[in-house]
Amino acid sequence: MSTAKKQISKKDNAKKKILSLVQTGHYKTGDRLPPETELVKILGCCRSTVREAVGLLVSEGHLTHVRGAGTYVTAGKRPRYTIAALFPDLCKDDVANYTVNIVPPMVSAIISEARQYNADIIVSGCGCDCVDIERENIKNAIDRGVDAVIICYVGEHHNIDALEELRDSGIPTVFVDRYAARLNPDYAVTDNFAGTYDAVNAMAELGIETIYFAANVDQVTSVRDRILGYTAAVNSLGLSCNVVYTRIELIVDQNDKSINRDSSEYRCLLKSLESMRLPAAVFSVNPVINAVVYAAIEDLKIPKDQLILGHFDSDAPTNLTDRCYFEVDQPFAELGAAALQIAISKIEGNSDLQQVALKPKLTIHNLSHFVMTGSDKTLVELLD
Repeated sequence: MSTAKKQISKKDNAKKKILSLVQTGHYKTGDRLPPETELVKILGCCRSTVREAVGLLVSEGHLTHVRGAGTYVTAGKRPRYTIAALFPDLCKDDVANYTVNIVPPMVSAIISEARQYNADIIVSGCGCDCVDIERENIKNAIDRGVDAVIICYVGEHHNIDALEELRDSGIPTVFVDRYAARLNPDYAVTDNFAGTYDAVNAMAELGIETIYFAANVDQVTSVRDRILGYTAAVNSLGLSCNVVYTRIELIVDQNDKSINRDSSEYRCLLKSLESMRLPAAVFSVNPVINAVVYAAIEDLKIPKDQLILGHFDSDAPTNLTDRCYFEVDQPFAELGAAALQIAISKIEGNSDLQQVALKPKLTIHNLSHFVMTGSDKTLVELLD
């Protein structure tokens, strides 16, 4: 107990010393604080204590932290903001050994970044993309009169009217990961077009001329952007465009997440894939479709050294460890932080349209498991 009190006392003393330096004019409004190493000498305490004291003063609005630039003295105590974060899939869903882990990094980054701006975050989920609950969450945000809304939108055309009501209420709204294109909103998203375009070109550089794209019929903006990137890339390379649409809800059981191999939709998918010319690459637009495509190629007994599978979210399925696959990793945490920064900017009066698209990272795994039939490149050259 005495140790805890001692730590709190050190932190409070450091905080008071910094505040005194501000109040006496040693550090004026707009001045940048010295780096932590100098503050350690000035305050006579360790770096962790300095960091805690500065963090408290930032949260109280006496200081403001600008990422990559430093910590500055503000004009006075900042007001406290309340921001609603509306997201789907707040829990992890396991689909054929694939763990979906998209939302938690974004929400964690939003909450972490909010501490720098004296903001409280109210997180509301809508389960597994339930558009009705999303509508309720939007309405609740309006009724509460929050200072801003950050939303990972899943409602497609269903909740456009609710979004328009949110816009008309005057509450700044920032979309993250997905967005409603017809509203031309502020957003922080992955550059899905560029990510897919680059992935197609990477497959072509390996000598693959048969490239498929498996997508669901219902398309949020991220899916549409990926299809556009795929189409643009294959057209620029003079390759055939092979987009396979499927109704994933008719294949995957929503309760136990099992794949119904007897469904007519699954049989159609098998038929679409069985005639493709090898070697080939197959993109899956999301982890659920990736699991279904993997099941299909296993049922079709396509040789593992003749096919590269690709997916667009982090954490590869464990069942892909024995074959070549690529992943387009999206910067989910960075998206969350960027969305929060845009929201604060809007609250503080910036009326400029802010649309941030962060480029994902392409990684190819187990390339040595893939044999380039008909390619004039050696495996050593491909690996280089």
